[in-house]
Amino acid sequence: MMNNEKITIPITLLNADIAKMSEKDQLKARSQGLFYIDDGERKKPFAAELDALTTGEIKTISGAADAIAKHFGIYKQRERNASGGKTGDYIFMVRVKNPGGGELTATQWTGLDQAAERFADKTLRLTSREGIQYHFVYGCNLAPLIGHLNTKFRDQSYRLTTLGACGDVNRNTMCSPIDDLDPDLPLDSLSLAHAIERELAPRSSAYAQIFLSDDEGRTVAPLNVEEPIYGVQYLPRKFKVGIAHPHDNSIDLLTQDVGFLPVVNDKLAKHYDLYTGGGLGTTYNLPETKQLLGIYLGRVPREQVVDTVRAIAILQKEQGERKNRRQARWKYTLRRLGVDLVKATLCERFGIQLIEAEPLPIPEVRYHHGWHPEAGGRHCFYYGLPVESGRLQNTTAAHMRTAIRKIVEQLDLGVRITPNQDLLLCHIPANRREWVEQLLKEYGVNRPNDISNLRKLAMACPAKPTCGLAMTEAERILPYYIRELEEAGLGEVDVIIRMAGCPNVCSRSPTAEIGIYGYGKNNYVIQVGGARDGTRLAKILYTHEHAPGEQIVSILKGLVQAIRDNNPDGLPAGEFLHRTPVEQLRQLVGI
Repeated sequence: MMNNEKITIPITLLNADIAKMSEKDQLKARSQGLFYIDDGERKKPFAAELDALTTGEIKTISGAADAIAKHFGIYKQRERNASGGKTGDYIFMVRVKNPGGGELTATQWTGLDQAAERFADKTLRLTSREGIQYHFVYGCNLAPLIGHLNTKFRDQSYRLTTLGACGDVNRNTMCSPIDDLDPDLPLDSLSLAHAIERELAPRSSAYAQIFLSDDEGRTVAPLNVEEPIYGVQYLPRKFKVGIAHPHDNSIDLLTQDVGFLPVVNDKLAKHYDLYTGGGLGTTYNLPETKQLLGIYLGRVPREQVVDTVRAIAILQKEQGERKNRRQARWKYTLRRLGVDLVKATLCERFGIQLIEAEPLPIPEVRYHHGWHPEAGGRHCFYYGLPVESGRLQNTTAAHMRTAIRKIVEQLDLGVRITPNQDLLLCHIPANRREWVEQLLKEYGVNRPNDISNLRKLAMACPAKPTCGLAMTEAERILPYYIRELEEAGLGEVDVIIRMAGCPNVCSRSPTAEIGIYGYGKNNYVIQVGGARDGTRLAKILYTHEHAPGEQIVSILKGLVQAIRDNNPDGLPAGEFLHRTPVEQLRQLVGI
């Protein structure tokens, strides 16, 4: 090591006083289990600020309250104009947890749909982590929305809640949406996703006390400020868990903080391959932040899957960076500690039976569009319906939201949300398939076969005008790009395009075959050559350069044409783009 090279000692729970930690860590510690907003100068109940918001006394919540509100599934936002300025109304985004992508009951789906109509912008935004978001929620509707979801629509297994959908806790635990539906290999990993969700759910009663009390202030939840797993400061950053299926990696296994792949013998998954330390988000102009894929640690018994997640979360709580939040994700903690130390700690301290075994091949992403027979011998089908960038809404062309609600209510269906922001309508009797297709047609909803390949496989994050982190458009502009490609005769080329509005890349664009993310007011980074099994990150097409927005259509046309016309071996799009040198791709594109 050079003498002048600076060694940065991490600030962690084990080696530092709270005063040395980030402002957000200090806010969490002073919140007493998320009950209070205490910026060091003034302390008040979070409920007091919420009450003022509900009555219109204030337009939005304070910055300190926003840091706490994230743990309740709430993001403070402000509508943005065309140039990106935050000049519009104060609004909120509210995210609902949906472990494993569902299955949501018909009653729960009705509740979600009603909430969109009554409290938000009349849309349901399906997310790339299988959750649901409400946008343009005004302050007066915030508490009523959360109360509506939590108290009126539940089934025996899972209550609709926004608690833990954001913030420095375990986020929505993902699972392949076909986990127990695949007729060739039905499994039961979905129950593990729910078990992980329950184990790592915040224990403080603040959420119930603040949002779920009746008119007289009574709630069924006893007062509790203790967090036995998270402690008073919760985790250093968000924490993400997902479970794939041997036939489907739509959850993007290697992008998770903790990811599992079932190891099947005699059609039973008694063990799971364990991957950890993935994460795609970076920070603008900070090269020390990196897109990283998960590392294989070994194989664990099914009965220790939940214990393994808890153990890694505790390690991250104790060893994670607490001052520099840009280095606080588990992907950095793991590599700083070293894989060997983490493996030894899991085994020796937490008793995890980490078996050394050759990892199974990771399957490709699947999209599940159209009709598929279900496991179980009931002669039922599930129907995969593409939802463009996950925005379920009624438009002049198609009343998709209404059509889905009518179908779900009429047939009492289960609903699952996929990691590709699409819907699965489940348990449809064989004799009702024609009725489903006819009703979709009546409401102007295109069937999968009526939608181009490019459009079905594309995905974007919401970006502008709501997301405060977005540098560029994504959801609103990607359909235009796709239309330009369709009109150029390229719509049926088999290539996955994903787009995000900032380097946080919520649409997982770095593992796409063509990925685009915003990097400035009208500039984009373009990555090409990701693998369909998620085992390879895409490479940057224009090194040290950012493509201006007005060139994106031309670049996409050039890339998709090259995949179609300059690929004599018929390689998958990602493989072709990966093998072709960047300089040659630029020549083919002409930019």
